[in-house]
Amino acid sequence: MSKMIWSARRVTYALIILVLLGLLPILLQKGLANAYYFKSRFYVDQWQSGNTPTSLQYSNALLAADYAVKIDDQNPHYLLTLVKVMEWGAFSQLVTPNNEVFNQLYRDAINQRPTWPNAYSDYAYNLAFIQHDLAAAWPYLQQALHYGPYTPEVLHQILAIGFAHWSSLTATQKQLVFSTAKIAAMANWTMRKDLKMLALQYQLTPTICTYFKYLPVGVNQNDITWIEKDMCR
Repeated sequence: MSKMIWSARRVTYALIILVLLGLLPILLQKGLANAYYFKSRFYVDQWQSGNTPTSLQYSNALLAADYAVKIDDQNPHYLLTLVKVMEWGAFSQLVTPNNEVFNQLYRDAINQRPTWPNAYSDYAYNLAFIQHDLAAAWPYLQQALHYGPYTPEVLHQILAIGFAHWSSLTATQKQLVFSTAKIAAMANWTMRKDLKMLALQYQLTPTICTYFKYLPVGVNQNDITWIEKDMCR
């Protein structure tokens, strides 16, 4: 009896080993894709912190991001990182923007994760600033706000796009930007700083402060103090 139990265990162990061996190539591929993703993401984070991309950095980041997508083209993070690298190349005038590729990558990322607000807001930013198509960008901002009304990246993109295109906005669109500015002013220090810097950049501080002046009662006193003593002093 004990020999039969031992034999059954050996068969079970052998099956487990076979399954693991079958999964090993997949796991190795996933690990390799992740390594390429983090390499390209490192460059994007450096550029977002203020460093200017060099031609070599861009080439390395693009190669790594492209490899990650080729290994796993169903991962929305890999898709967005590839498009982010390409955007930095365009912003830095290292390459000519390829709108067809931009659109395909963003749409693929959204299809893979349709409730991810960052994908919508980032696509809106691309449409507004690279493709210069505000009309196409705005519905994606609304989708981003629907899925992530308090997501910092979403708030930033709404403010950036709204402030940059202020004179072209409708009254309804401006009201959305005002409402977003209010949320940012009542959020954390990072969002407040972002709001203040963007308003200064696009020379809209007086406009935003006029809106804040007529905020309804019931606003937190700490938020009012920051608006009066910092944002609108």
